[in-house]
Amino acid sequence: MPLQKNSFVNNRYRILEILGQGGMGTVFRALDENLGVEVALKENLFTTEEYNRQFRREATIMASMRHPNLPRVSDHFEIEDQGQYLIMDYIEGEDLRQRMDRIGVLQDEEVIIMGAAICDALDYMHNRKPPILHRDIKPGNVKISPEGIVYLVDFGLAKMVSGTQATTTGARAMTPGYSSPEQYGTARTDHRSDIYSLGATLYAALTGVIPEDGLARAMDQVDLTPIRKRNPRVSRRLAAALDKALATHPEDRYQSALDFKQALLLSSGATRSPNSELTVPPPPPEVVQAIAEGRHQPGGVLEQSDVTMSGESSTRRRRKLLRVLGRTAGILLAVAVVAWGAWSLWGPRPAVVETPAAPTASVTDLTPASQETSAVATAEGTLPLTAEPIETAMAEPDIAPLFPGSESVIAYSSNRTGSYQIWAIAVDTLEEVQITNIPGGACQPEWSPDGLKIVFTSPCRGNQDVYVDGRLYVINVDGTDLSVLPIGVGTSDPAWSPDGKYILYTQAFDSIRSHIYRLNLMTGETEYMTGEQHLNFDPIWDPVNDRFLFVSTRDGGYRIYVMPNEPGAERITLTRSQDRYNAAPSITPDGLQVVFVQRDSPTSGPSQFYRVAIEMLDANPLTYQEFRVSIGQLVEPEVDPDISPDGFYIAYESWPDGENHDIWIMFNDGTNRTRLTTDPAFEFDPNWRPAHP
Repeated sequence: MPLQKNSFVNNRYRILEILGQGGMGTVFRALDENLGVEVALKENLFTTEEYNRQFRREATIMASMRHPNLPRVSDHFEIEDQGQYLIMDYIEGEDLRQRMDRIGVLQDEEVIIMGAAICDALDYMHNRKPPILHRDIKPGNVKISPEGIVYLVDFGLAKMVSGTQATTTGARAMTPGYSSPEQYGTARTDHRSDIYSLGATLYAALTGVIPEDGLARAMDQVDLTPIRKRNPRVSRRLAAALDKALATHPEDRYQSALDFKQALLLSSGATRSPNSELTVPPPPPEVVQAIAEGRHQPGGVLEQSDVTMSGESSTRRRRKLLRVLGRTAGILLAVAVVAWGAWSLWGPRPAVVETPAAPTASVTDLTPASQETSAVATAEGTLPLTAEPIETAMAEPDIAPLFPGSESVIAYSSNRTGSYQIWAIAVDTLEEVQITNIPGGACQPEWSPDGLKIVFTSPCRGNQDVYVDGRLYVINVDGTDLSVLPIGVGTSDPAWSPDGKYILYTQAFDSIRSHIYRLNLMTGETEYMTGEQHLNFDPIWDPVNDRFLFVSTRDGGYRIYVMPNEPGAERITLTRSQDRYNAAPSITPDGLQVVFVQRDSPTSGPSQFYRVAIEMLDANPLTYQEFRVSIGQLVEPEVDPDISPDGFYIAYESWPDGENHDIWIMFNDGTNRTRLTTDPAFEFDPNWRPAHP
């Protein structure tokens, strides 16, 4: 469970607030009660004896570092069965991400000075004995003090290198867009990985766009967009310097931080002496004060490059975090007769629905009125926020439901207006309405139990594997009272509990760890539900029992598990499809059947719907059964299923023509497939509105 405000760590450090989450754990602002000074407390969530030994050795070495552009590590300790902790200087001011939120893209000269200062710090680290690598350089880890001094902060991911071997304090870091290609797999990383990440950070500062992901570039799936194409005002020399730093192969990059620093300074139009102080304009005092008091609201300035990692980029492979693994296995055949009979558990089938003609959508742009009065500036416009997100999310809105005469309504995300926003469609009339109109875009809609609110993920640049800047927001269905939930960045997959008290969500830390958290909407408390060091994602609630389902790699493959609604409770395996990939579960209203996506592996094979009975939780391997939804048909792709409140239909995303991604529905046995949306835009993430209470 995350440390709570005002709690004490090691009987000395009192937690004041969360500064950031991700990577290897959480960074807190804390008060050293012994000395009366504020510190940064970094929590690493690894407690094995091997990691403890490495942590003690490496923390001791980091505590010996002294450099004007690095915070000082003053203490380190472990708490049994809880975690490892580093105590560092707390650097007041704003980080680079906050500066970009405030002023947009930066000028060449400021980026050059900032990059040169970080190169100085990296040169010091890389030449230590043994060398120290940072491994997580990104805008949030570059801090500007009230004096304009640039600091490289957050050493929870740092590692020491000895000879040809590397020891780490935890799992390999992976921040999409900023991490070098070699950080994704088992390849050895070295000081040139830090050079790549710094180059990506400076690229983002100059363009407002995260560069195309290094792994996708290394696999020849995408090219790096030239900096000057995104920002023609950047000088050719500076653009060339960053292009070299961002080379996919380490041997093509600068071979030392000093080489990179020299290239940056040579690209400058200013003249300076070798001993010139590398400082940038300091943040205004009122900004420093707002950040210190926790009043700064994060914006959505950074745009994530539209990167397709495979032919199935439209599949909602939530929190897969670029996992390029998985093995193929044989497909069980000859189950048609058994499946047809078992499907009768779903209840009677409704009358056949005729495929409707192409709709003439009546689109209403419901721009929230709050955008005009309460907003935070971003590079793309303004993003409305409220001061009290929990109270706003729980308040009962005095609004009418969408399409009051329609029993069946589906929310989804579409980019038909130029950016991805949340829309809704009435299944019977095909009338459509736009719900959000916010900078950065919105996707992954999830209805509140009363059908009057929607929680969603923003910013959104499409159906992505990674929402690196994602946060969760709540909005009324009429577009009013937009509010941000008080949880960290990198969050997605919201799931509103049937009683309206909780929201489950996924928070990703790196390429091998993502966890399910539970937010209490009454108290604002977050709780760590799945604490094991695996991928855990795609949570959904059981509508009948006080428990939830999710996907995890705990047992080596991608399987669906069931877990009681208690932090750290024992999970039970539901799907046992050998080595096949199972994800995106949806459960019937009676809680008896689960439909999910199945493929040969995370990145290959046809995407098709399978179903399994909840009673298979107690089945032995000889009696376990799961079945294809569409008997006798091989229609695909089928992704992101969502079962209707009456249990008769499945909404899903498909593109049978290979191009146009639309929202479809079909009967629960896979028949009578009906295309609901026909706009040429990209549409995904369907979610049925709950039945009216």
